[in-house]
Amino acid sequence: MSAEPEGPMSFRDHLEELRGRILRATLAVIAGMVVGWNFREQLFAWLLRPLEVAWFCNARESTPQACTIPQIVHWMLHYPVFRSMREVAQRAQAALPANAAFPLNPQVHFPDPTSAFAVYLKIAALGGFVLALPVVFYQLWMFIAPGLYAKEKRVVLPLVFFSTVFFLAGSLFGYHFVFPVGYAWFLGFSGKVGNTAVTVIPTLMMDEYLSFTSQMLLAFGVVFELPLFIFFLSLVGLVTWRQLLSFSRYFTVIAFILAAVLTPSTDVYSQVMLGLPLIALYFVAVFLAYLFGPKEATPWRDAVSKTLKKRDEVMTTEKTTEKATEKPRAGDADAIREAKIRDHEARVAAKIAAAKANAPREK
Repeated sequence: MSAEPEGPMSFRDHLEELRGRILRATLAVIAGMVVGWNFREQLFAWLLRPLEVAWFCNARESTPQACTIPQIVHWMLHYPVFRSMREVAQRAQAALPANAAFPLNPQVHFPDPTSAFAVYLKIAALGGFVLALPVVFYQLWMFIAPGLYAKEKRVVLPLVFFSTVFFLAGSLFGYHFVFPVGYAWFLGFSGKVGNTAVTVIPTLMMDEYLSFTSQMLLAFGVVFELPLFIFFLSLVGLVTWRQLLSFSRYFTVIAFILAAVLTPSTDVYSQVMLGLPLIALYFVAVFLAYLFGPKEATPWRDAVSKTLKKRDEVMTTEKTTEKATEKPRAGDADAIREAKIRDHEARVAAKIAAAKANAPREK
């Protein structure tokens, strides 16, 4: 960990600090990627589970009626139960006509010999990023830390911990409650087109499925960081809980606009399931601002100026205290002793000169 710079930092110092933080975070991701490569198949199987559940709901003509949202969520939370039910249902429905748009088991494809390798490499990178999340968030908050004063710096480690927890919670929420339902809805557009003989058959590619799923995981993870972001703004005095509460009706509209932008899918269910937690988390942030933030509103320019001024005062006081309590080194002690000797000699010479000036002159 690099030492914190003393005094205000220039723009170039900030760039150097940013480069060092990005480098450390990148090295942590690469180290996690090495670990993730050894578990690439397990990670891909985990990422395919929502597709597996959604595919089962569309694989047989008589199955979709049984695939309600609570049932899909139950299967996601209890995967061994789903596998047992799927085996039983497949044996029981073996004599029934299969849905022509789906084979019995889900399939994903890759277009050229190198695509599968590239997909597994991306999966390892995704796993490495998740493993390195604490380091990534630590580097992020430590880059911001020089702009804070001592009292605010104490919350950096708790913010790193809760940033990691909230990001993982958001990703897992989307994985269990949104992805399988959304995939089942999308796959429901397959099958015969009206009364024609044309059949719409899904052909899922490994790379496209991984990109879509990873984007959704990232979107839900970022959205769940909202309470911490607002808590930080209230901590430095930029917003108050009253301002946030009065802005909540506007944020409700903004939440669904953000959900529509962040989710790569176009189904209403995914956007609603992202927008509702976003609104709930906003009110959690209001509560945190009420507990820890300022009670009176402060213009943001005044808040920034006050924070920077207080930081400079604290840093100046700390440097003065360190210099006052610092033990003199051997060279410093010699210099001080020589200075005292010269000062003493100067005072003695001054006294002698004064005595000569006041002495009576001989006639």
